[in-house]
Amino acid sequence: MSENLKKKQYIIPIVFIFMMMVLNATAENVRGVFIPLFKNDFSVNDTEIGFMLTVSSVGYIVFTYIGGILCEKIGQKKVFISGFICMVISLLGLWMSYSYSIFLISMFILNIGLSLISIAINTIIPVLFISFQAVLMNLTHFCYGLGSTIIQRTSGVLLFKGVSWRVIYLAEAILFLVVFLFFLPVKLPNVHKSKNEGSKAKKSDLFKNKLLYFYMFALGFYVFAEMGTGNWFVNFIEKTYSYDKSKSSFYLALFFGIFTFGRLVGGFVAEKFGYIKTVLVSLIIALVLYITGINLAQSGLVIISISGLFFAVTFPTIVVTISKVFKENDAYATGIIVTISSTTNMVLNMVIGFLNDNIGVYKAFYLIPMSLAVSILFIFAIYKNVRTIAN
Repeated sequence: MSENLKKKQYIIPIVFIFMMMVLNATAENVRGVFIPLFKNDFSVNDTEIGFMLTVSSVGYIVFTYIGGILCEKIGQKKVFISGFICMVISLLGLWMSYSYSIFLISMFILNIGLSLISIAINTIIPVLFISFQAVLMNLTHFCYGLGSTIIQRTSGVLLFKGVSWRVIYLAEAILFLVVFLFFLPVKLPNVHKSKNEGSKAKKSDLFKNKLLYFYMFALGFYVFAEMGTGNWFVNFIEKTYSYDKSKSSFYLALFFGIFTFGRLVGGFVAEKFGYIKTVLVSLIIALVLYITGINLAQSGLVIISISGLFFAVTFPTIVVTISKVFKENDAYATGIIVTISSTTNMVLNMVIGFLNDNIGVYKAFYLIPMSLAVSILFIFAIYKNVRTIAN
């Protein structure tokens, strides 16, 4: 088959990948807007909301690992289908959840679906348009950010107009079902990964490499700062400044809108100035803006939103450098790093929920810039050790 024919054959799968990323973002990031409503409808406090986020993270972490195995065993197409089924079931469950236990179960299944779709996307992209992997990755992250921006603002406006959060989840279930039905006849390439026994024997050596731990914590504390903003920013605004849902969701939508733009241009900046160096400088700027925004109270909310521009480049750029630093068993190293990063995010979400209830929402929100600071320290350690490799 000619290269041009292959490209034409894979255009439709790529379009569906972009659509899936938009939908995944809407399902994952809308809960930050809904958290105050969850607390009211289920009569729970921030600690219990933190537990919900932990349950969600456990589902995501476990099934990211399982999903990677399934991609090799049954192929990405069946993993996509499994993910879609989980998404539709969980979103319908959230629509019908009038008890906290059903709500928790639905959130757990939701994150199973999110993880299966995400791992299928991450493992199929390198097979499609091999010469355009960087472009595809950037566009994929852009689509995720686009979905986040759309849902943050749209959901806030709909809630302000009296539309129930349950109805919004029902609408998402219908969208996932429609895309799923159109996706069924789409053909995806079969991926067969060869097993390298010599490489397997050296996997234990990874744990003797201090860089593995630097990456784990650099990415883990960063992921919490990004996801923590998505989960807790609206709650922080409403509890601290008594803003309504429409107004508070605007700042979160602005954060993700600017963040999305940063994902589009950040890769080009990293290519010009160096991967790790770009991330390091970018996160330092983000930290300064974030702390300044919190300290300036209501007038600083827009500054926190603007900091999203300097968050954007971190995750995809750091992940790209893993294969450069861990040249043998790079996929295995990536799996370990992402798993520990997700676990760190899960634990810190529990911590911020607990702190909200015990020291107040305003003080607890400082955990996010503190996490950025810790991430910067580990990224600096990586930079000092691999500046010639990863740049």
